[in-house]
Amino acid sequence: MDSKATRIRLRRPSRRCGGWVADLFGRHADKEFIISFLNALQITPKPITDVTFIDKEKKGESKDDRALIYDLHCQLEDHSMIIVEMQNRYQTHFDDRALYYLSADIYSQGEKGEGWDYALTPVYGVFLMNFDWKNAREQHIREDVCLCNMQTKEVFSDKMRMTFLKIPMMEKDAEECETVLEKWLFIFKNMEKMEALPQTFTKDPVFRRLGEKARYAALTDKEKKAYRESLKVYRDNYAIAETERTLGRAEGRAEGRAEGRAEGIENVALNLIRMNLDDNMIISATGLSAERIQMLRSQQ
Repeated sequence: MDSKATRIRLRRPSRRCGGWVADLFGRHADKEFIISFLNALQITPKPITDVTFIDKEKKGESKDDRALIYDLHCQLEDHSMIIVEMQNRYQTHFDDRALYYLSADIYSQGEKGEGWDYALTPVYGVFLMNFDWKNAREQHIREDVCLCNMQTKEVFSDKMRMTFLKIPMMEKDAEECETVLEKWLFIFKNMEKMEALPQTFTKDPVFRRLGEKARYAALTDKEKKAYRESLKVYRDNYAIAETERTLGRAEGRAEGRAEGRAEGIENVALNLIRMNLDDNMIISATGLSAERIQMLRSQQ
């Protein structure tokens, strides 16, 4: 890959969630979100339940061969491979580059010696492009490319498949996004200006967790430390309460300690409110309801 190619990377000290979301497909790859996105594409015969991240750099056969560095390179349970690339600006021969990437993964399956019978596992390429590609009059936001018989149009081989997603063609508003794929495409298109994920997205557990992680990634080091400490306090208090319940301590004693713990948790929430953290972060750290947090805010 051209070392000068523009990549979407985490931009600090920006407090927007977009840079971190993009980086999920780079150095901070997260299985849950990668699997959600890939399954939304439905490019594999069966739903993906697990992925293994492998070295993003593929060395050449000799020292003179050009090394390939992918944004994301992973292997599925059936040993098939998926390459995910995010390209922010137009690049000449981008289609040839995509073909070259997949061909390299196909070629690397070759085994030395006489025992190999040329059996291949599939290689899939997913290419997210933030530019107008090919300038065709009638374009689709998604293009799927495979090897097919030109006369019958039937698939010749299922060992190589490329999926191109043209992000600028995503025209739906957040409220109009219905499918998981549409939501992912909306995020990719708007990630640079998003302060948080749309509220309608967070009804889905995957996107709710994505929003929580994005908000955490946008915190300063000081805020992260305070958040971790608050989360520890909440979890410790919860563990104590569960232990007392399990051991069957006296009801009056348990109620007294519960009141003390509740007061301690509210004190933690007040500290986070003074740090100007948003309600979702405080809810995650303390377990308090949104209504109770709003009540505490009104007391400040």
